[in-house]
Amino acid sequence: MVFRRRDDFVAPLEIPFDLVIDILRRLPAKSLMRFRCVSKLWSGLIRSRNFSNLYFRKKVSSSSTSGQPLLLYLNHNNFVAHSNQVDPIKSQQLSLTLLPSSDCFESSTLRPDLPSPTMEDMGVDGMVILRGLILYTFCRKACIYNPATRQSLTLPANICAQQERPHKHVYYFFGHDPVLDQYKIVCNVFESWKTSKFWVFVLEPGGFWKRIEDDAEPHTPWERGLCINGVIYYLASDHKRINAIYCFDVRSEKLRVIQTPHEVSAMGRRVRFIEHGGKPTLFDYTLIKETGVSELWVLEDGLVGTWSRKSLVLKPCQRHLLDDIIVGWTRLHGTGQNNEVILEFPHRCYLFGYDLIKNDLRKINIIRERTYMEIKVMDKCESIMHLET
Repeated sequence: MVFRRRDDFVAPLEIPFDLVIDILRRLPAKSLMRFRCVSKLWSGLIRSRNFSNLYFRKKVSSSSTSGQPLLLYLNHNNFVAHSNQVDPIKSQQLSLTLLPSSDCFESSTLRPDLPSPTMEDMGVDGMVILRGLILYTFCRKACIYNPATRQSLTLPANICAQQERPHKHVYYFFGHDPVLDQYKIVCNVFESWKTSKFWVFVLEPGGFWKRIEDDAEPHTPWERGLCINGVIYYLASDHKRINAIYCFDVRSEKLRVIQTPHEVSAMGRRVRFIEHGGKPTLFDYTLIKETGVSELWVLEDGLVGTWSRKSLVLKPCQRHLLDDIIVGWTRLHGTGQNNEVILEFPHRCYLFGYDLIKNDLRKINIIRERTYMEIKVMDKCESIMHLET
């Protein structure tokens, strides 16, 4: 509030509300959470979906110059990071920031994050990250966590998913419809190649689990899926194919199968979905150690199934970096923010970042001691969306 003195009278000069909004959307999420206490007007504004979308777009547009955040989920104790004192029992999940021009993680970038759940030995499972929100399962229940606002939400139990039976597996996917601006959680309950039942939950007040009918064959997903432009893409195995590609339209809630490239469908191929150039892309790294060659299969037309192929040949001076890895144990994490994929190796003290545009491989050292960790790559940037059902 600015004041103007007229003789002995002090008159407040009102700041236009549009200017207030423009100022608020430039602030850190932590400050916005405090400013909700200023007034009911500010609280309603900051919690509104319109403002959260405005804030998200601002962060996305400015994220190209910032570091790429990584989430680390630690299953066990003994994490060492220079002088940082972190108790992994109290903070089972941590985050690190990957600096674009650095070959290692600086200790100053390590900060405790995601403080719940904290129960040892139970942990969380199947984290899926979408537009700054995290979907994970805990005790067979789907939960949403916003690391920017520290808000956690446990969805109502899906009775079908909660029932324990032999050879039964439950998979959760996370999608966003950009047209209606709706977030949806998809639950796939798979039982012994006999049935695959699908349920959908709309993340909004009054949301509930709804069974959807589909004609797809029973199949078991072997990745958590990737949502691009309102469609969730994931690889799965069914009776006919090892690498079948399924896609779920978030708005229409329809499931379908699209044609898989013949070379990718061969048994033993190591492929994963990533976002590349704003399009769903299969990254095939089967022969990256043996020949230095990896393949990109870009889905050009969404749901039709027309693919373009691009080969990447690793620089000869970088081939030696892969001498000690086992491709079959490698986990791949893709990101559309800086066109770099992260190669993770269990029980190793390093990762690899592979820039798909520059065709450049770099080693990323992590200082840790006797612990298993699972890497998750945050997409885009933070969100201040208020979670409620």
